[in-house]
Amino acid sequence: MRPDVKIVESSDIITEVDCPELQWWFAIPKMGEVCLWADYNGETKELEAVTEITAITPAQIRDIDCVELQIREWLVHDWPDPPVLMYASLDDTHSRWIAIVNIVDGKKVFYMVGDEWFEDQWGPPSKRRIVDDGRYQLQPDGSYTITDGQGFGAGTYDVTIGENTFHCLRVLDADISYPHGGELAEVYIEEKSGRTVFFRRYDGRYLRGHDLIEKFPNNIRIVIDDITYVHSNCTNWFHDSFTAASLQPVT
Repeated sequence: MRPDVKIVESSDIITEVDCPELQWWFAIPKMGEVCLWADYNGETKELEAVTEITAITPAQIRDIDCVELQIREWLVHDWPDPPVLMYASLDDTHSRWIAIVNIVDGKKVFYMVGDEWFEDQWGPPSKRRIVDDGRYQLQPDGSYTITDGQGFGAGTYDVTIGENTFHCLRVLDADISYPHGGELAEVYIEEKSGRTVFFRRYDGRYLRGHDLIEKFPNNIRIVIDDITYVHSNCTNWFHDSFTAASLQPVT
């Protein structure tokens, strides 16, 4: 069962964190790194899946030095298939997806940086330095308005998971290009380690062609510039994700 979670706003403000992870896959693309996280059903609180990503060997793709990442999953129910292999790089300022390997008609097919659609799907390099510069301005009713700031930070919170408490920068990575909202990641990143401890995905209310509030009337919502995002993802399920760091004793 999912551990208890308590999230409390903190006056001990975090203005930036250094997050070396592949956002938002929680893995650090560096040899010797192993990432593990668990997904719990948002309604029943039962474990749905465990994912492990391991950097297994150095690689070079299109003259870019990177590492090969192996993915393993343990599933309770049916789950969308992830890529069978991923390649990514890390430097002092950015983490970056380099290539993805899927199985198509029984064969391995590479999709990589430089392909026309690759950055649309996997994104440009992600900045390790994540800042709270006041972009998200909290309103008295709990909603947010977007200011001229460019950072993803949205306040400082103490996140208690089970018996472990983490001092975190809250991150809202919102796609505001859709009229009724695209996808939104709500992420809590621990200040000292720069690692994600708790993660939720949201979709704009009408993103999937139906009203997510009607489908999930009790789900958590986030409102940004009058756009409502509902705790849900592209599978039309909703989960809470905890990394291994958040489920182990703090040292």
